[in-house]
Amino acid sequence: MKLIFAVVHDQDIDALFRSLASAGYRATRIASTGGYLRTANATVFIGVEDDQVAQCKSIIDQTCRRRIHRVPVDMTDIDQGSIAPVQRGGGVLFVMPVSRFERICPPLLAQAKR
Repeated sequence: MKLIFAVVHDQDIDALFRSLASAGYRATRIASTGGYLRTANATVFIGVEDDQVAQCKSIIDQTCRRRIHRVPVDMTDIDQGSIAPVQRGGGVLFVMPVSRFERICPPLLAQAKR
């Protein structure tokens, strides 16, 4: 079993979750912020079997795309129009082995009191 950490752009997260759910994957999202451009990201945790890593990576590749973002070349020279295009988006994946996985599903409180 593997745990995939995917850091993706916030604009891609809805499409990614729809695609993952359609393929039968469950995922958890944590909001995060990028360091370089300080834009909104999402860190997604996905637990998969070893043979599902490639399919999951393919889904991420198809739904998370790069964009061109324009930033000032020199923050002290913003008024001069010195703007440089920078690519952002896409994603970063970390795939880690998992030695144990448990789904915790306690009974609903109302059902437990019966």
